[in-house]
Amino acid sequence: MKRLSLSTSIALVVLGTLCGLTVEAQQSARKFVPVTDAMLQKPDPADWLMWRRTLDGWGYSPLNQITRNNVAQLRMVWTRGLVGPGNQEGTPLVHDGVMFLPSPGDDIMAVDAKTGDLLWEYKRKLPEGVRPKTDRTVAIWGNTIINSSSDNFIYALDAQTGQLVWETPVLDPRKRAPTSGGPIIANGKVITGRQCQPDAGRDSCVVTAHDAKTGKELWRFHTIPGPGEPGYDSWGDVPMEQRWHVGTWMVPSYDPELNLIILGTSVTIPAPKFTLGGNDLQHLYHNCTLALNADTGKIVWYY
Repeated sequence: MKRLSLSTSIALVVLGTLCGLTVEAQQSARKFVPVTDAMLQKPDPADWLMWRRTLDGWGYSPLNQITRNNVAQLRMVWTRGLVGPGNQEGTPLVHDGVMFLPSPGDDIMAVDAKTGDLLWEYKRKLPEGVRPKTDRTVAIWGNTIINSSSDNFIYALDAQTGQLVWETPVLDPRKRAPTSGGPIIANGKVITGRQCQPDAGRDSCVVTAHDAKTGKELWRFHTIPGPGEPGYDSWGDVPMEQRWHVGTWMVPSYDPELNLIILGTSVTIPAPKFTLGGNDLQHLYHNCTLALNADTGKIVWYY
């Protein structure tokens, strides 16, 4: 059976009408091949195993089935409504003919990429008052689909059934510090950053690593240095409670050869830095590119 190319599959999903179908989860009888770190570092050309396909974030597919000469022949084969209201910014993952679709508010579907048939659906029940976040991507590792939830958990689903395997709290569920980008996997570690809105405080401005098999937290790095940490003095006399919003809201990248997590940070808001400590101060680590040791979470360099 000839599998559809990734580009064709994504194009067909985009053509789907957002009608909010509600369908019961179905157990997949499909044989599942566990995803290894080696597969993530060198993915099969027919797979799309992370946000921009490879750990370096290039977003390039080596498939050549669709060309300038035949692209006009593409036709819609199937459609499926995506789940729930909200901005749809999710990038589907594709593994061995199965497409995993993230939607706003921790709604995830697994569908047959060839037919559009639903294999399973996961809908997370959020605490009252928690606003559903926009998901750009989810991660896949082993036999699980891994995500960071709107209520500030890291959780894993069985990739064949959609059943919850484990979940680990990161922050108070009601703090406005969502992972709007989504996770990546770096040698068996789930790496996520956070938006950390001003009302969520400095403690919410973190990058975390969790064991992809168990969900155990391995380390967390604060993007606003605390007392005694390198960079603390770069804010001058600004009180800690006014050091806000140095978020890492996009999906990280990973260099397996150097074992470095690479990610960018936001600027300080709601106040620009010159109204905080002055333009002569760096206010680390706002508006930076960071390189963190993937094993320890320690900063290796910043720019």
